[in-house]
Amino acid sequence: MRPWFGHLRLKVLAFGIAMSVLPVALYGWYGLAAARASQVEIVQAQNQAAAHTVAEELARFVGSVTARLELLARLEGGRLLEAPAAEQERVLYTLLRDTPYLEEVSLVGADGVEVARASRREVVAGQPPAAHGHEPYWAALRRGEATVGPVTFDLQGRPLFTVGVPLPARAGALVARPTLRGLVDNLAAVQADGRVTTHVLDGDGRLIGDSDYSLVLAGFRWDRQVPADTPYRSLTGDEAFGYLVEVPGLDWRVLAETTVDQAMAPVRRLAWEFAGGALLLVSVVVGLSIVFGLQLTVPLERLEAGAVRVGAGDLTVRIPPGGRDEIGRLVDAFNQMTEKLRIQDANLRAERDRLDTAVSAMGAGLALIDARGRILWANRHLLEWFPAAVVGGPCRGVLGRNCDGDAGCAPDGEYRVRVGGHDRVFRYRTYRIAGAGPDDPARLEVVEDVTERRAMEQMVLQSEKLAAVGQLAAGVAHEINNPLAIISAYAEDLADRLRDEGAAALERDGELSAYLTQLQVQVQRCKGITANLLDFARRGPAEPEPVDVIGVARATAALVAPRARKAGVALSVEVRDGLPAVRASRDQLQQVFLNLVTNALDAIEEGGGSQVSIMAVAVPAGQATAGAAGAVLRVGVRDDGPGMSEAVAGRALEPFFTTKPPGRGTGLGLSTCYGIVTGLGGRLWLESRPGLGTTVWFELPVWEGE
Repeated sequence: MRPWFGHLRLKVLAFGIAMSVLPVALYGWYGLAAARASQVEIVQAQNQAAAHTVAEELARFVGSVTARLELLARLEGGRLLEAPAAEQERVLYTLLRDTPYLEEVSLVGADGVEVARASRREVVAGQPPAAHGHEPYWAALRRGEATVGPVTFDLQGRPLFTVGVPLPARAGALVARPTLRGLVDNLAAVQADGRVTTHVLDGDGRLIGDSDYSLVLAGFRWDRQVPADTPYRSLTGDEAFGYLVEVPGLDWRVLAETTVDQAMAPVRRLAWEFAGGALLLVSVVVGLSIVFGLQLTVPLERLEAGAVRVGAGDLTVRIPPGGRDEIGRLVDAFNQMTEKLRIQDANLRAERDRLDTAVSAMGAGLALIDARGRILWANRHLLEWFPAAVVGGPCRGVLGRNCDGDAGCAPDGEYRVRVGGHDRVFRYRTYRIAGAGPDDPARLEVVEDVTERRAMEQMVLQSEKLAAVGQLAAGVAHEINNPLAIISAYAEDLADRLRDEGAAALERDGELSAYLTQLQVQVQRCKGITANLLDFARRGPAEPEPVDVIGVARATAALVAPRARKAGVALSVEVRDGLPAVRASRDQLQQVFLNLVTNALDAIEEGGGSQVSIMAVAVPAGQATAGAAGAVLRVGVRDDGPGMSEAVAGRALEPFFTTKPPGRGTGLGLSTCYGIVTGLGGRLWLESRPGLGTTVWFELPVWEGE
């Protein structure tokens, strides 16, 4: 009884589940990480805007109060000191009425004694005049300088500060006492969707203004730094993101905060929505995997049973016809094959002559040719492919290549021949027959139609390339996240500035053009990254052509660079300019570079190392390792990974041989490279020692023109 992992249907089901769960999980992890980073940037931008707005409004308010006092001092001057008390009170109360958030204002003589005072909340009649000469701001006023005093709290817990301006000729001063509470309460409107809280701190770190005034009454202090993009414990004890800014012209600071719970709410909603969608997707994929797995495996099990019976000699096997898909056509082909085998078996049993070898090679075109170049015998395939070929006639000019006896035959190999209005690829092989007389067969001509095989090889190469594109997509996504993050930040900032300043102001200062230029630059970065990946995925011509090895090596390195950076591996292309082009297919050569560099990265990730390099050097004619007649270009891909033992290196080029764990490799990478290089007339070999890394070398002929 076969183990559970020997059943194809279970493998199909496991593959379907893995291919649904793993990509969704990886995409979700990367997506949520990017969403969190983007959300942090958005929240910090909101905090920064709120902090700057409050700071600018505070500075503007203090400047407005100072300007009003200076204007009154210039207009009234010393005359106000000599005016009647009623006139003094009228002027001061008018100033109090016209200036919001101003609690009281005093007219002070040159001796620092209050002459008149107006208050918004207190009755000043009958109260003794206040003395200002001992206050810390009085010295600056006596020097003729406007000043802003420290913040104090009155008996009701209101934060007040002093703004004073001198009168002309230093005859006295005007001293005002604005309150911060009403101003800060009004500035709380700058919060973004109610999530941003603002705190105003004085030079000693005391909380003097807050959108939650209870914190001011509680006497909170803040003397710590605010990290840029990481959460910290806020004034209220919650984890929060914050931005701290100085108030222009004042010894105050504004701290804008958003709690982590509020900031990450959109990310949590996205995570729940993604989890629900992923669960639904996985459920659908599992169901489809079961349905299609049964449709795939049941006919294959029947084919297996039929193949076992055919292998035992029963050529009467017939499997019930399937559907119209590939499996159904495979069943039909199997039935046709068994029927043909039955007929061929009957014919082979009846024939015991010299055509046994030719008949056993059914599927290829066969011809027996004598020393004079006459066709003595040809099988059905050859006659169908080349209708001009007749038994007894010459082979010259009728078999797709020049064949005129021993002297004029083109060498064995593959040739493109037009047959029945279509281009086909045929492989020719000649087998000499020793001891033949003048009328006896001198050689056997074997012609194989390898058109579909070559097309299939191109499909395999393209499928491997597309698989590599899938492996590279995550790194490219990560690379695109960087310019996308910059685009998001610039777009967010531009939207805020357009809302606050307007498009006309930004266009007049040239900043709108700068923003748009930066957005275009980042979009071009994204376009370049995706274009590089699409160029690799696009199928190129398979025919040999002059190929620039430097360009192919650098393009491949750019594709694999995200993975190398993520693994901490230095990937370098140590190729000087000016090397000759090689005779190859650019598409196939890029597949060789990708397979070799990917194998090197796999080796480093599994066994250690830090560097992969691509080298190339031109080798003159006669100095190539394979003794090639012409000049070649020698290329090497070197890594400083764990290397290979002699036994492993001896089998490394075998198809399906791999030392990677299940699911990490098919064992076709190096063998595919070997097949491509040798098919282009080159040579590939390994140099590896345990602990000293591995170098894969290959040589390709230099392009010398056609």
